[in-house]
Amino acid sequence: MDLLLVLLLAASVVLIAAHGPSTTHAYAQVYSIGSLLSITEGGHWLLPSNPMRGLYRKPPLYLWLAAPVPKVTGLYNDFVFRLPTIAAFLAAAVMVYFMGRRWFGPNAGLLAAALWITIVHMAKLSYLAMTDMLFAACILGSILCADRLLFHRCAAPSRWKWAGGFWATMILGALTKGWGLVNPVLVGGTIALAAALGPGWRPLRMLRGRRNRLLIVLSLVLRRWKRAARRLHLGWGLLALAAVLVPLLVATAVAGGEAFRYVLYKEFWQRLTGAGVKPPRPTSVPPAVQLFYYAFPASFFALGALVLVPLRQWFSRRGPLWLSLCWILAVVVPFSIAHGFRPDYLLPCYAAVALMGAWAVHCLAGAEPRGKFRLSMVRHLFAAAPVIAGSLLVALPVLYFLSPHLAHPVLAVPETVAPATRWALAALPAAGIVILLLAVRASLGWRIRRLAWLAVLALPGVMFIKTHVLSEQARTLDGEKMIAFARAVRPVVRDDQFAVFRIEHACVPLYLGRFGVQITSSPDLAKELNASDIRWLIISDRGLVEAGAADPNPAGPYRLECRDAHYAFDPQPELLGSVRVRSDNPILLQDFGRLYLIEVRRPVELPATPAGPQRGWQEYEEMNDDDA
Repeated sequence: MDLLLVLLLAASVVLIAAHGPSTTHAYAQVYSIGSLLSITEGGHWLLPSNPMRGLYRKPPLYLWLAAPVPKVTGLYNDFVFRLPTIAAFLAAAVMVYFMGRRWFGPNAGLLAAALWITIVHMAKLSYLAMTDMLFAACILGSILCADRLLFHRCAAPSRWKWAGGFWATMILGALTKGWGLVNPVLVGGTIALAAALGPGWRPLRMLRGRRNRLLIVLSLVLRRWKRAARRLHLGWGLLALAAVLVPLLVATAVAGGEAFRYVLYKEFWQRLTGAGVKPPRPTSVPPAVQLFYYAFPASFFALGALVLVPLRQWFSRRGPLWLSLCWILAVVVPFSIAHGFRPDYLLPCYAAVALMGAWAVHCLAGAEPRGKFRLSMVRHLFAAAPVIAGSLLVALPVLYFLSPHLAHPVLAVPETVAPATRWALAALPAAGIVILLLAVRASLGWRIRRLAWLAVLALPGVMFIKTHVLSEQARTLDGEKMIAFARAVRPVVRDDQFAVFRIEHACVPLYLGRFGVQITSSPDLAKELNASDIRWLIISDRGLVEAGAADPNPAGPYRLECRDAHYAFDPQPELLGSVRVRSDNPILLQDFGRLYLIEVRRPVELPATPAGPQRGWQEYEEMNDDDA
């Protein structure tokens, strides 16, 4: 029954994201989905590439898992693109449940899984066509298996199964992200810290001399690492990992050549050094602070765990926090050193945060409430989680409905939303008030578990508001415009070949299931069209302006802001042919404007000098390039 509840809660989070505005054009997903599409078109399974960006920059496991579905079914939609992420999200939730159950008992295991599922960042990460969730599930599986071999030990006859599971998940993680360099650091760091720390250090206090203490410490740590390596079958496991990765890397390097070396340079050297052309941008906010923010509400309960346990017992193997803290440090510290940090990188340690929080709730719920200031302080901290979540359920919908009547709106909200969304927003304040009242009552009555579950119940509503109202995709609805345009284009184009120009991030070809002919140079647009027998062209206002099929007009309907210059144009798609499909509303992303399906009329004649500021557009692209 508990496992069913975990799966239902996880499915509800996925449904909230899936029924929200499409985000395919955001978060660099177009690159991975484009590579997936190239495989379904008969591309290279070993060396996937995206016609718009070159080689795929990650190992190919995500694409190998995702590509068979559209290839067999012919379905090309957001849900199909994200199937590996959805499956990994459900599997990770189950693993968190079993890990919490093993560590702290069934009730804590269920709460740990619920806290992990409803971390506010999951509104994005649970439905993202990228490798993050699949990689985090592999990390979680590796640590789960290592825990049964080293710390919460299984029976002797089952050890070989857990060892096999450990190295299987390590291989899958290496095939998902990092080419075998990232997940050994995260998993190995967790195991190394957890194996080294723990009981057995007290006799060192009796030793005299700093040198003697240092030698004993090194000897003890090395013995513990050696014992852990033996139980993990480190030698055989590394051999199996190398047997999978080395041939794949060699074959990929031979097939990819200079392009693959450039991928390694971008993915590893620039992230380690921060040098080179267009290196990853460092963050100004410490990762530990971002972990506390993005892991809400689990982070509130995890912070309470740190207060409940004295500092000297944080890393005691007899204590409840030792393994979770080692896990968090092994993720946060390496990514703090690397350049180009993103909050998504913290996903592998969210499970540790949820496990700490679940233990703290379980511990405080069984404590005697009277006469202990520290316990009372933690109780107020726990009460803050459902109070904040409930307040958001009240305040955000109210601000949304009031925004049209305010001279200076507090929230940037979409001009229109679906009727069902408006009804849901109208109901959420009442739910928020109920959660607030119940949270105050539970806090005063020292019902700690109820506080945690109220926070869990409130977070799907917060995710709904974030996804359907507050996100950039909800405000622009660019993804929905792209889907509607692709739906209208499909019956017109059918199986004919088509060309595309200047719609790099407009995901229309992805929904059509084929890229078409890529035209990248504006002066050659008319030349390439006239030299081919291509009947159909998909182009944007931006493309029309850059190619010269637009009349510069200060009062034109299409405006472009490029650094310090402002331009206005009147697009003229009729210079290229007959417009068969036109998007109803402009796409705001990178100033695409409207999209057009044009039946090309030959010969195509365009002005010799394009109307648009091409140099400015190139600079705009460089500023907005996303190498994630």
